[in-house]
Amino acid sequence: MTKIILVIIIVAAGLVAYNYVTTGEISLLPGAAVSEEQQEVKNLADRFKRARRMVTQAQRAAGVGAIGNIDSVADDMNEIDQIEREIVILMDRLESDAAFEKAERLEREIDDFKSGRG
Repeated sequence: MTKIILVIIIVAAGLVAYNYVTTGEISLLPGAAVSEEQQEVKNLADRFKRARRMVTQAQRAAGVGAIGNIDSVADDMNEIDQIEREIVILMDRLESDAAFEKAERLEREIDDFKSGRG
């Protein structure tokens, strides 16, 4: 009996870990009800993560002597600026507290990244 309970706990922990890694949400069921507003914030967060990764990679490459990455960094920073503007517009019309909190968190992440703290 205890082995069955242990297996159930391990499976549940695995599901929670998988959902957290793939969605950023702690939930037992994959694709738990996410509002349209939260999905919009998540899409902006995904775009920011992608642009941040590209900037970081380009900066590393520039650090080892690759000069051709300046345009790429500028394009990616422009994308981050665009995402920041979209967040401000989105926050004005968000009704869900959860979505608003996620948007604020994303806005802080972008500010930290742009100021060199993130």
